[in-house]
Amino acid sequence: MCHQCQRNDKSGVVFCTACNRKRYCYECIAKWYPEKTRDDFRSACPFCLGNCNCKACLRENLVVKNDCDDLDASVKLKGLKYLLYKSLPVLRQIYKEQSAELEIESQLQGVRVTDMEVTRIKVDPHERLYCDNCHTSIVNYYRSCQNPACAYDLCLTCCQELRNGGQPGGDVAGTSRQQFIERSNSRASNGKAKSKTIVRDEVENKLLPSKNANNLTSPDFPHWGANADGSIPCPPKERGGCGGTGLHLRRNFKANWVMKLIGGAEEITRDYELPNMDISQRCSLCTPSRSVSKLSLGLRQAASLENGHGHDNFLYCPDAMELTADGIEHFQRHWIRGEPVIVRNVLDKTSGLSWEPMVMWRAFRETGAKRKLKEETRNVRALDCLDWCEVEINIHQFFTGYLEGRMHKNGWPEMLKLKDWPSSTIFEERLPRHGAEFVAALPFHEYTNPKAGLLNLATKLPEVLLKPDLGPKTYIAYGYPEELGRGDSVTKLHCDMSDAVNVLTHTAKVKNPSWQVSMVEELRKRPKDLDKLCTSDDICSKSKWRTLKRERDQDVEYRLRLENGDLAKQDCLNVEEKDVEAKNTEKLNCEPPTSEYMNQETLSARKELVQAEASSSKLEEDNDIEHGADNSELPFCGDKVHAVSSPAAEDSSDANGPKLENDCVAGRNETQKQQLHNGRDSLEILGPSKNGTSNSFENAKNSTAIDGGAIWDIFRRQDVPKLIEYLKKHKKEFFHTNNLPVNSIVHPIHDQTLFLNDKHKKQLKKEYNVEPWTFEQFLGEAVFIPAGCPHQVRNRQSCIKVALDFVSPENVEECVRLTDEFRMLPKDHRAKEDKLEVKKMTLYAVSSAVRDAKSLLPHHN
Repeated sequence: MCHQCQRNDKSGVVFCTACNRKRYCYECIAKWYPEKTRDDFRSACPFCLGNCNCKACLRENLVVKNDCDDLDASVKLKGLKYLLYKSLPVLRQIYKEQSAELEIESQLQGVRVTDMEVTRIKVDPHERLYCDNCHTSIVNYYRSCQNPACAYDLCLTCCQELRNGGQPGGDVAGTSRQQFIERSNSRASNGKAKSKTIVRDEVENKLLPSKNANNLTSPDFPHWGANADGSIPCPPKERGGCGGTGLHLRRNFKANWVMKLIGGAEEITRDYELPNMDISQRCSLCTPSRSVSKLSLGLRQAASLENGHGHDNFLYCPDAMELTADGIEHFQRHWIRGEPVIVRNVLDKTSGLSWEPMVMWRAFRETGAKRKLKEETRNVRALDCLDWCEVEINIHQFFTGYLEGRMHKNGWPEMLKLKDWPSSTIFEERLPRHGAEFVAALPFHEYTNPKAGLLNLATKLPEVLLKPDLGPKTYIAYGYPEELGRGDSVTKLHCDMSDAVNVLTHTAKVKNPSWQVSMVEELRKRPKDLDKLCTSDDICSKSKWRTLKRERDQDVEYRLRLENGDLAKQDCLNVEEKDVEAKNTEKLNCEPPTSEYMNQETLSARKELVQAEASSSKLEEDNDIEHGADNSELPFCGDKVHAVSSPAAEDSSDANGPKLENDCVAGRNETQKQQLHNGRDSLEILGPSKNGTSNSFENAKNSTAIDGGAIWDIFRRQDVPKLIEYLKKHKKEFFHTNNLPVNSIVHPIHDQTLFLNDKHKKQLKKEYNVEPWTFEQFLGEAVFIPAGCPHQVRNRQSCIKVALDFVSPENVEECVRLTDEFRMLPKDHRAKEDKLEVKKMTLYAVSSAVRDAKSLLPHHN
């Protein structure tokens, strides 16, 4: 019996000589492992290698070995001292803030600080305590209203701003002030006045922009400020409080906990000194000599700055298979400078589990169907990169478009992207095998291990606490080799609050037909015609939702007719005639069909989708034995563009689903192998030219092969002020929601509404001498992005990326600075909420590190 499909009626099986137990049939080998030969199975089967993707194996929960467990005690102690040394400034800042508040409270009570009693509040460990004014996480001390019906909480930073006569929370007060005035104006005009608030049908940037919010005045707007003695009253009802009694000081932890942590950390790090390095100069380990090339040093050119500003033009880019035990020190030399790091060939460290989208969907269905996630296994909500509106689409359709492409009715490529799928906050529960595979692939486990990383502050939080969602998360997106200018598959410019590592686990090259490439070129020459793609009646309105829903309804209708035997024979003949006609059309290379979604044009395509939905439903009722071929899970041929070339591509489908073309599937995997090889050996593949543009951009049009999957632009922290100035100056040259010009921004980076194309990057360098690190991410490469570095990504191929956030000791101060920066954003801003709680995280990390270091000290001595 075949281990994969649990059937014994296939044409033949291959016995594994390694285990002498498992066997795989010829059909499953060709269907699910197209890159392997029968001899490979005979030598060692996927079960022995740990990368079997059968139903039973996909359910298994694997434990990934933590490399930190094998570290020597002296190495662990050195790492803990490093963490404490870098975290001490944050602790001192927390202690300074609460000491100032305690001093004011002692004056209000008329007693010494040491004799003062502050009520301790027990907070539910599964809840987060936020300031009701600025929505920032409350760490320890705060002020709260004693009125049980109010319970207004105010953080120490807002308290200090009130005493200084400012608006607590910055733009927060201005936003609430504007909303109050609008309500007043509305009441004054008997509700006839129109609201000035702009409401946008947007997913990635949910905010209410306000113009000159801080300058708005109204005699009816209630004043709120600190009293002369420093006490703070509860804000009036219009500001969210009760306007009653004053706010009293409260605390969450022991009164002297922070002071003890500082004392313990200082004692352990008393004799510790950081490695001597000049971060303003190039890394000494990366300085090439005449006999040593940049290739052997693991460097990749990513910028071309001159006149003394180009000491970091080359990024550290080691090979994962060549990293040694002391490789972490070289990584730290670049990481402490705030530089990105690229690690090649990380997937070579793993068992080789397939990241094919159909395999991932299959794994998700196996876990999801039993967790009451039936709807999510059928439909997903994706972002259309042309208008940045959500569309609901059948997941099988989405993955088919991922492999074969989709387009709009005028031939313009349709770029969809799926963020954070599956949507659960726990990736391992939905895709346990892939989650374990991803963690095993990550280099530098001291930083990246999500559960036990020695230098990952996020791992030090107690199990009982509600933890931030740091991943892993998947990002699945379509891609196009050239920069389109409109509707590109991009992640727009933004800045993460924490560090992150992003691994490209899968790519698929969509073969665009020649007529579509020509049509795209013609449309790019006519911007006015391109603007018609995004009229309110075409894409941006709910009609797009209805279109996709109507297509699914038609598929369901067909399924019912098929099950009831009502499908007329003539209908099948009509489908066959259409397929033959379409095939002839493809051969003649005549004008393309005019339908909006080509894979929905013929009835055979509907059969394919119905088969997928029926298989999903059947899976919820079946046992673990695979009774028949699940055609909805067949890998699709990467060289046949079913969705964009013509309906002729559908002639390979029948009532049982699409036929498999093993040579095409194997060819796609061989291409991926070649991409992996290119990523391993190429260092200056996307090295910018002298004029500041990437050679890859100029050669993309004439290139017949795409090496990388995505192009990254990562900006230096020190360039952020100039970058913001440029974006504010040129904001109206960008397009976002409904493909309309960006006329209003709150923060040009944190809004995540702008993307700098090649033209803007040239202009930015010309005006401000600012150039990002620009490089191409290849299959199997991990990109490390430091906190505080704005970055953007454009996909050149269909890509599956998996990302994980972490908090490193080098960047914990930057995380705190970003928290303070996000705090000043309006209440409805997409980046407003303090989900990281980095100050609280630092307290627990230092507490854990002090405890662990003390346990190692006697052994170390």
